[in-house]
Amino acid sequence: MTTSLIKTLLNKVLSQQFLRYLLVGGASWLVDFLVFFLTYAHIGIVPAQTVARIVGALVAFAGHKLIVFEDRQFTPQAIRQQLIQYLILWLVSYTLSIILLLGFIDLLQLHPVAAKLITEAIIIVINFVTMRRYIFASKAGA
Repeated sequence: MTTSLIKTLLNKVLSQQFLRYLLVGGASWLVDFLVFFLTYAHIGIVPAQTVARIVGALVAFAGHKLIVFEDRQFTPQAIRQQLIQYLILWLVSYTLSIILLLGFIDLLQLHPVAAKLITEAIIIVINFVTMRRYIFASKAGA
């Protein structure tokens, strides 16, 4: 790799948008993880994952819309479209998270917390790419 290519890649990775994504994602992930951690032993893995994903998704949607992608489209049509797209993404990533979580626990015999950490790392990457390219695409390059 040339020096200019490395600098370009570093600038892209360390962009303000990416740093905001990390902060919002970290905050929503922490909320999600804490809800899961505090509830899985009491209500079971799937219910805990469900509650954690819902709470984390609410925090994440607001943060991604307003802070990461600086989306200021507040018309009913724009919000409805983004919410529908976000809900679809949420349902797909929720389903995938359950499949991965149970697979890591049942097939690989991982501890539920370790399985949760690995699962979320995978889901975070998928969600960022999807939001950047589709849901908040009008401001994704900002």
